[in-house]
Amino acid sequence: MKLTHKYIFLTACTLLGTGFVYLLFSLSENIVQYHNTFIRRFPQHLANPDRELDLKFNSYYFAGSDTSKIYLGNITAPLQITQIDTSFQHKQSNKIDLKEKNLPFQSPQIRVQTPYFYLFEGTIPYVFKGSTKDWNGYLQWTSGTYFSQVEPIDSCRLAVRFLAPKTSENLLGTLNLETKTEGFGKKLLLKQLDGVFDTDGSLHYNNTLQRLVYVHRYRNEFVVADPNLSLQYRGNTIDTVSHAHLKFSKINDGTVKTFSEPPLIVNKTSTTNGKYLFVHSALPGQYESMDMWKQASIIDVYDLTQKSYLASFYIYHDKGKSMRSFIVKGHYVYVLIGSKLIRYKLRNDIIKPYN
Repeated sequence: MKLTHKYIFLTACTLLGTGFVYLLFSLSENIVQYHNTFIRRFPQHLANPDRELDLKFNSYYFAGSDTSKIYLGNITAPLQITQIDTSFQHKQSNKIDLKEKNLPFQSPQIRVQTPYFYLFEGTIPYVFKGSTKDWNGYLQWTSGTYFSQVEPIDSCRLAVRFLAPKTSENLLGTLNLETKTEGFGKKLLLKQLDGVFDTDGSLHYNNTLQRLVYVHRYRNEFVVADPNLSLQYRGNTIDTVSHAHLKFSKINDGTVKTFSEPPLIVNKTSTTNGKYLFVHSALPGQYESMDMWKQASIIDVYDLTQKSYLASFYIYHDKGKSMRSFIVKGHYVYVLIGSKLIRYKLRNDIIKPYN
C-alpha cells in the first residue's frame, strides 16, 4: 500500500472512530436526559376522570382544600378566594378584606388551612392571617428574611422556603406568627452548583404524617423533615438524574444570572396527601411511547412511609392544553387544565386510606 493510501486509510479510521465516539456520547446524553432506564408501572384504570367544571378563566391556582371544599386563588384578582364543593355543585367567591392596606402589594398568594387562611408576599415580606368564616385578614408579619414559598403547618406556624440574605440561596425553615420568630434548616437543601437554581423545587406540608416534604425540580431527590426542621430522610424519584443539569450565563454587566440553555427539568409539580407523594414527572421511562407524552402528563406515586415507588397514571390533556397544577384529596385528584377544573377518581385498592 502506498504511503498516500496509508495516510488516507488512517485518516478515515480516525474520523470514523471520532464519529462513532461522538455518536455514543450523543446517545448516552440522550438516554440520560430523555430516555431513562427506569420502568414505570401503569395499573389499569388507576385514575379516571369523572367530573369537570369550566371556570371561564385560566388564572386560578390551588390555595388549599378541606374535607368538603376546594379553595382557589386567582393571580389576576389576588384578593379573591373561590370555594368549590368537591362534587362541583356549588361555587362561591369572596373578597378578602385586609385591615391594613398600606403595603406595596405586587403578587400576593393565598393558602387555606381551615379554619384559617393566610395571605403572603415574600419579597416585601408580610403575612396576613384570618378566619375563613368572614375572610378578614390581619397583619401578622412585616419584617425578616425574604421568602418565596409558604405552606401552613398549624394555626401559628408556617413552613417556608427562605432566601439567604447574603447569597439568595434557598433555605427551608419556619415562621412562628405567635412568637414572631424564624427557624432555619440550613442542611436540608444540599447545594450542587449555586444553591439558588439547583435547589429549586416545591414545598409541601403533609398534615397526616406531620412532615415537611420538598421535591427538587432539577434532580431526582425529595427531602422529608419534621416541623422542627430535623431531617427524616432523603428520598429519590425513580428517574436517574441525581445531579442538576444546568448551564448559566450572566447579563446586565454580570449582575444577573440566567440559563444559557434550557435546563433539564426532572419533577415539574407535586403534591402530598395521606401517606403518599404525587409527582408530575418531566422525563419518560424506558419503553414509554412518545405519542402518549404528547397526549398526557404522567404522575408518579410514592409511599412516604415505605420510601418506595408505587405506580403511575395519566392526566390527559384537554383540547391540546396540559395540566399546570394538581392536588389530591382522599381518592380524588383535582386538576387545573386551561380554564377547567377536572376531577379524577383513584382506584381504592391501590391508593389506600392511611390512619
